[in-house]
Amino acid sequence: MNLYKFAELYDRNGDLTKRWYVGYYYIHPESRKFQIFRIWISTKYLTKHARRVKANEIIESINQKLKEGFNPFQNENIGYTLVTEAVLKIVKIKSTYLRERTNRTYNTFVNNLIEWINKKHLTHLSIDSFNFQYTLMYSDYLKGEKKLSNRSHNNNIEGLKTLFNDLVEREYIMKNPFKKVKPLPEEQRNVYAYNEFELKTLKEYCSKNDEKLWLVCQFIFYCAIRPAEIVKLRIRDIDVFRGKINIPAEVSKNKKQSLVSMPRAFQEQLLNLNLHQIDQEYYLFSKKLLPGNFLIAPTRLAERFKKVANKLGLKRRLYDLKHTGAGLAIQSGANIKDLQLHLRHSDIRITDEYLKAFSSEPSQTFIDNYPVI
Repeated sequence: MNLYKFAELYDRNGDLTKRWYVGYYYIHPESRKFQIFRIWISTKYLTKHARRVKANEIIESINQKLKEGFNPFQNENIGYTLVTEAVLKIVKIKSTYLRERTNRTYNTFVNNLIEWINKKHLTHLSIDSFNFQYTLMYSDYLKGEKKLSNRSHNNNIEGLKTLFNDLVEREYIMKNPFKKVKPLPEEQRNVYAYNEFELKTLKEYCSKNDEKLWLVCQFIFYCAIRPAEIVKLRIRDIDVFRGKINIPAEVSKNKKQSLVSMPRAFQEQLLNLNLHQIDQEYYLFSKKLLPGNFLIAPTRLAERFKKVANKLGLKRRLYDLKHTGAGLAIQSGANIKDLQLHLRHSDIRITDEYLKAFSSEPSQTFIDNYPVI
């Protein structure tokens, strides 16, 4: 004996003045009799055709769930949670294990969506009713009214796609409505680098007036370490004698432990700091960028650098030193695979895209050393 009867439409004989619903039956675990479950169709659907289209969506979803083992007596009927409530709940869950910056990003994506929902008076919308057509409307809103760049648009859509995947896993919905939204063509990423004069100006000033800031600059230039990682580095993470820097998983952006190799020129400078004589539990850069046990925010690095840059008339950012180091390495004939590993890119295509701003033609080293026939 089947435990359920498939869902079907109850259209009140086509009377639009009455509430239509989709009903399905399931065996009650105690009485062993069929019990009906109703999903009411909103009266906002004013025509018979519109209500039947909506009913078919619900029927297809419910029947698929029943085939896959859905039991309404065991499963919370969460598919009818409001969209806003569902996405906020998922963001709250993710906030327990994601980095603060990542959480802020997801909150931005969700706030944009909720803003649109409120503007379009869709606050009554349940998560199971949020279909592909709504995602297209939202996509148009991001470009039309919000006037986001194609890259920002795609980031918003990808972020929501990830959140809605979590909703699928938790059985709020059967399908991810953002899955079919096509990304917009993106403009080439702007990658800025210091020219020779700018780099020399920065080095000369910091070497004389702010050695600690110059040390931060070198960590970024030589080792491509992010400011958010730099402030969390402890003395123990830096093995000067082996020329390695350990980036712990809790520090790394991708949550994976990794080892960064120091270029020889930087290793020689670090040897002069006698780091082995400092408390190994200290952060390398604490208050006033001196070693200490107080964790500073990465914005402190940017703020200190900005003051120097403004004084020198430099239009570059602190993190542009990473781009500069990578670009100069390629121009000096570096192997792109080595550079990928050094930059900790997960895919060599990321490195290739990253370097388009630096090399539109083969290097002179490549030309000079090309094989002779």
